[in-house]
Amino acid sequence: MAGGAVSENHNEPWFLAQLKPGGLERAVTNLARQGYESFMPMREETRRRAGRWDRVRKPLFPGYLFVKVPLSQMHWRSINSTYGVARIVALEAGRPTRVDPDLVAALKVRFRFNGELNQPAELEVGNRVRVITGPLADNLAEIEAVPERGRIHVLLQFMGRYTRAVLATDDVESV
Repeated sequence: MAGGAVSENHNEPWFLAQLKPGGLERAVTNLARQGYESFMPMREETRRRAGRWDRVRKPLFPGYLFVKVPLSQMHWRSINSTYGVARIVALEAGRPTRVDPDLVAALKVRFRFNGELNQPAELEVGNRVRVITGPLADNLAEIEAVPERGRIHVLLQFMGRYTRAVLATDDVESV
């Protein structure tokens, strides 16, 4: 999830804001109103509810939001008083801690700008993946074949035996 004005300056610092419980949407909206860009990488999970499988989006870092503060607007204290935000993370008293820009850049490469998981273009035979959706969610598998774009054949260890399955590439993530 992202909000706020999208800045073209890649040298501007990123900070980590701790959110109030249930404050993600409110924080993103109010930070955007103040002109801050925010980024929350999200992953899709499968949960069983009332006897059926549902897909839900969950934050990769629950309770935290990346916030870019433009150099021309270094009034980071206003972030602390934003609705939905508990505080900006400060490892030193009185000074917020900057997030390594390479970390944020790597997360943005791995996740689309709207925060959803962006699968690598090349899934290769022999790579290990984690199933993230469906009844096999959270199981590790090894790629056995990649016959067509969007589908892979995997080998799962399931109940003490190896089982073959065909999955969509959106249903797995690299480990």
